Amino acid sequence: MHASIDAAGAPVLRIRGISKRYPGVVALDHVDLDLHAGSVHALAGENGAGKSSLIRVLCGTTAPDGGTMELAGAPYRPRSPLDAIQSGIRVVHQELLMLEHLTVAENLQFAALPRTRLGLIDRRELNRRATELLSLVGLEDVSPTQTVHTLGIAQRQLIEIAKALSGSSRIIVLDEPTATLTSRESARLLDLIVRLRDSGVAILFVSHHLQELFAVCDRVTVLRNGRTVSTESIAAVTPRKLVNLMAGRDVPALPARTRNGASSAAAALRVEGLRFRGQAPGKAIDFAVDRGEIVGIAGLVGSGRTETLRAIFGADRMAAGRLLRDGRAVTVRSPADAIAQGICLVTEDRRHEGLLLDMPIRANLSLATLGDCSRGGWLQRSREAASAEAMARALQVRMSGIEQAPRTLSGGNQQKVVLGKWLLREPAVLLLDEPTRGVDVVARAEIHRLLLEAADSGKALVVASSDLAELMEIADRIIVLSRGGVAGEVARADFDETRILELAYSELMNSGEPDVETV
Repeated sequence: MHASIDAAGAPVLRIRGISKRYPGVVALDHVDLDLHAGSVHALAGENGAGKSSLIRVLCGTTAPDGGTMELAGAPYRPRSPLDAIQSGIRVVHQELLMLEHLTVAENLQFAALPRTRLGLIDRRELNRRATELLSLVGLEDVSPTQTVHTLGIAQRQLIEIAKALSGSSRIIVLDEPTATLTSRESARLLDLIVRLRDSGVAILFVSHHLQELFAVCDRVTVLRNGRTVSTESIAAVTPRKLVNLMAGRDVPALPARTRNGASSAAAALRVEGLRFRGQAPGKAIDFAVDRGEIVGIAGLVGSGRTETLRAIFGADRMAAGRLLRDGRAVTVRSPADAIAQGICLVTEDRRHEGLLLDMPIRANLSLATLGDCSRGGWLQRSREAASAEAMARALQVRMSGIEQAPRTLSGGNQQKVVLGKWLLREPAVLLLDEPTRGVDVVARAEIHRLLLEAADSGKALVVASSDLAELMEIADRIIVLSRGGVAGEVARADFDETRILELAYSELMNSGEPDVETV
């Protein structure tokens, strides 16, 4: 924590009683918040707690229905995002707001392009300033003249952050800034946040990763159901207390995993010599998972985590290899083949590959079990509804009813619907790719509980994740991939983040190539 913060001093931003209502919804209910210069203030809460609504009010996107804001002691009433920028408030949103066919330099300074005496854009000065900004966020390898559409998501996120540094910002709001970043890029960003804080900038920081909040924040405000429920020094709370404040109840810790993960000859799923398109020459993947076991898949970006799961599920064709279910070789050429063999996949992209966003929750939950809800070829709507209602309640999906569309649900509840769709199918093997990406910490704990319950019921789970903490929390064993091959396996008793990272980097270190990727 930054010990020099004087919380008793006058805040640079004072928010009092801010309220915002929509038809049938109270988004913000008399929210209070103080931001101090030279401090990092965490804004925590479950999805739907009001964090995004408050940020929209702060940046001028949404007008509040009540309450006041003061900036440096003067009334602050932004009518647009431009008003906020001109007042020294910059917001880095979760959704990247970029002009993809303009250059990096033009995106960085679009609101204040440097001009020559003739009124033309001063390209030399534009690119010089852009180079300085890019270096601040560690993007020295990105040219100011590149068009944004040629860049990856992580690079675009860092450019959005650099854009927030392009003016004389007094306040910077970071809304899930590390969601698309690797661990190395995230660490670099956290270092930048500390430097900005030390330079006197006030930072409002939203993140689902609690370790980030505890690493750089000085104070934390918790929102729940649109209300301020607590503001405390970060040193005065524990991660468990913070989660409980967000949930409004005691969220139980996960039971310790004690199962030994030694695979039997007749494993629920055995993968032998799996090769997928684009895999490095000479590489193949072998592993097995037993009933009641959770096997984690770790590795660098590009190591083959997602490709492995998609090949097993038949979403992408295997180039070579074979699958055995309960010791019997099976042929999987499509997802339909995999489902018939009791293998199901929760994909990493729930919105595009896991859900029909505008169809009811009922229809989404029954997608994989329509045959069980039909008689004589006709769908029995009452049977479908009863099945969906029971599963939604078992998974504690927060909804108005099963006719609600998933598009209107939080990320965690959307993921529960995807998971419920497959659990209704009663699979023997459940593959999960980034099962808690983009969900809040309370939903994450609930999803982890569901996965442990699935394993305890005898299902075999394979969980691929870029979050080592997640794998170390729920897995019995972790298989580490490196450049499309198995670099090693770590038993639960030997879990150690450093050891797992060493295995993940082993191929890069042995090849002498620059280690540009990370988990």
